[in-house]
Parts: sequence; structure tokens; C-alpha cells
Amino acid sequence: MSDETGEHEVRFRESDRRVLKRTWTGTFGMVPAWKDDSWRPAAATPLDYLRRFAMHNALFEDDVCLEGVIVSKKPSNLPGIVPGGASMVISQRWLVAADHERPHPNEDEIITLMEELGFEPIPDSFFGWFSESKSLLVLDAKPDNFVKTADGILPFDLMLLSLRDSE
Repeated sequence: MSDETGEHEVRFRESDRRVLKRTWTGTFGMVPAWKDDSWRPAAATPLDYLRRFAMHNALFEDDVCLEGVIVSKKPSNLPGIVPGGASMVISQRWLVAADHERPHPNEDEIITLMEELGFEPIPDSFFGWFSESKSLLVLDAKPDNFVKTADGILPFDLMLLSLRDSE
């Protein structure tokens, strides 16, 4: 199985039931950035990308792992990216929906989850949330990036930024 998203090429690895995600050649995913008076997704550096998933693991008790780095001489699939470059490869547990007909939570369920985790919504942002106590910003917290599992609502592809790291 393969799929393409804005940030990754995605494949399922049957042997350990994990999802493999490879960033597009020459890119390293997205990170929240202050632009035009609001928080919006912006291109991440390799360090941003690694920090993002380290924070994701800590906040959501996930097990995202760095699988490796691929260097390619091929042109990127994305316009404007110089041919050749590196891609990061991560793996993440496969989330099994409790209800296959309705795998994603609704917005009210996401609000409840994020508030329970100590976050407040950020108006006029890209599905953004902020925790002052954690000094942590989350973007892209929309239903498509969560799965309702038997263990509760779990995210799999949020953009995180520690404001402590960016000072």
C-alpha cells in the first residue's frame, strides 16, 4: 500500500504493522511558523522535523522512530525543489480505528482531547492549539489527523513547535 500526502510518501509495513513515511526529496516536512500575523505551516529543517516527532512521542505517548535518511540524485516530486537531496524516513504504529465506518473524531471530540491535554485554541490559525504551561504549539489538529481507536483518540501527523526551542 502506498499513498502520497503533502509531506510524505506513505507505505504500510506488514511485518511489524507500522507505517513508513518518507519526506519528499529535499524537504523535511512542515513546522509551525509565525507568518502574516498568524501561525501557519512552513518548511521544516531536518532538526525541526526530528524535534517535531520527539515532542509528538512525549505528548501523545507515541513511538515514532527514525528509520533512516535517503540521499537521492533524482529530481524532487515537488516544484521548486533542487534535484537531489535527502529524505527522512520515520515509522509509526498503525492506528486501528474502533469503528471503520467512522475512523476519525469530530471537531468537538478533538476540542475535548486538546483541552484535557492543557491546550487552548488559537484563533485564525491552521487548526492551531497552544499550551502555555508546556510552551508548545500544535498545528493541523484537524479530524483527518486523528483516529478513534479502542485506546481513545490518537493523533498521527500533527505539526508541533516548542517555543522554548525557538527562543
